[in-house]
Amino acid sequence: MAVDDQSVLLINYMRGLGKVLEDEWQSNAQNIGLTLAEQHVLWIVYTKEKVSVTDVAKIGLWDRSTVMQIMKRLQQKQLVEIVKDVSDLRVTYITLTEEGKKKREESEHKDYKLFDFINKYKQENPEGLEEVVQFHRRVNEHFHGSEFVDWVEETKQKFEK
Repeated sequence: MAVDDQSVLLINYMRGLGKVLEDEWQSNAQNIGLTLAEQHVLWIVYTKEKVSVTDVAKIGLWDRSTVMQIMKRLQQKQLVEIVKDVSDLRVTYITLTEEGKKKREESEHKDYKLFDFINKYKQENPEGLEEVVQFHRRVNEHFHGSEFVDWVEETKQKFEK
């Protein structure tokens, strides 16, 4: 398969954007005593309210064993509760504790320069941003499936309220 110049540009620009996002989230997570992964799990649980470990793995794009390690750390920090499903003990659910809800909310009030940039861009070029969003939606649906894309769409609804 031949790689064209537009594809190379797009891939490298997407990698650069991902790096900005990762650096900002990591820095803000560290400022409140969390890792990037721990903060992401708090947000996933927040959007779902009660979610299985398997679903966190699918949504977070991790292995289930990775999620279990993150869960144990969050449980030790008293930010999540881990409970077994009474009808099927193989299923484990996660919910936020009151302290976890506070920590998640604290992470929301950090400074994210990338969000500021996106909001400014959206004001200047709303149609262009919608096209970019739809492209990323299709890419993610292709590689991560509709379950991941459905969760991303659900998060939008959570913040419209």
